[in-house]
Amino acid sequence: MSNEIKKMGLISLILMIFTSVFGFANGPIGFYRMGYSAIPWYIGAGIFFFIPFALMMAEYGAAYRKEKGGIYSWMNDSIGPRYAFIVTFMWFTSYVIWMVGTASKVWIPFSIFLFGEDKTQTWSILGLSPTKTVGILAVIWMVIVTLLASKGLKQITKVTAVGGIAVMGLNVVLIVVSLLILMLNGGNFAQDISGVKDFLVSPNPSYLSPIAILSFCVFAIFAYGGTEAVAGLVDQTKNPTKTFPKGIMIAAFIISIGYALEILCGELAQTGIKF
Repeated sequence: MSNEIKKMGLISLILMIFTSVFGFANGPIGFYRMGYSAIPWYIGAGIFFFIPFALMMAEYGAAYRKEKGGIYSWMNDSIGPRYAFIVTFMWFTSYVIWMVGTASKVWIPFSIFLFGEDKTQTWSILGLSPTKTVGILAVIWMVIVTLLASKGLKQITKVTAVGGIAVMGLNVVLIVVSLLILMLNGGNFAQDISGVKDFLVSPNPSYLSPIAILSFCVFAIFAYGGTEAVAGLVDQTKNPTKTFPKGIMIAAFIISIGYALEILCGELAQTGIKF
């Protein structure tokens, strides 16, 4: 009974997926590169990549609900233990590399949150240069994350619950404030909308060639990365046969619509942007 209580429910699973996948900065970056024409690419990536991939994870959840080996168990049955180990090792290694980069970059939004601007280039600890100071802070961040992760799923669930709710709250604030600014601006959009073409062709001349558009397509797909991180939590989910597929699909729908709304509503406030 006690083991069942410790397992994740539907809401906890959705929040964990949302925290792992949804990137708040992906919306603004998409708009700066493609304008409103980024919306079809995000929706397309959600429909043709994220949702099918989510269904694969859901199928995995149903078939391996009692396994504790995570994604390794799936690949072991498919291609054997040797290649399953190699692929899983590369997967974990990529996350280590990603985490090292994130540990340094996370201090920029933290500085903006505290001071309203990026002051990381002026920080100094014991007379060290700003670059070395940020490096030390990144090490501290890695140590804190490692300590939290070593406490087990219960502590990780608490962190992801806070993170998921915070990101959802940010999107609500973004939409409300953007609509308010739109009204104060007399209903004028940051990018003039004259027809369907404005949602298909980028106003940015740097993103009109097939190669440039293809590169943005890769970026749109990358915006949905992270779902595989929760694949190893199937055995930690309550009633995984039903809960895991449902949580994956709900999260996929929310994230896909969230990106589109973030681009459309979030950029209403960017009245000064001109391509």
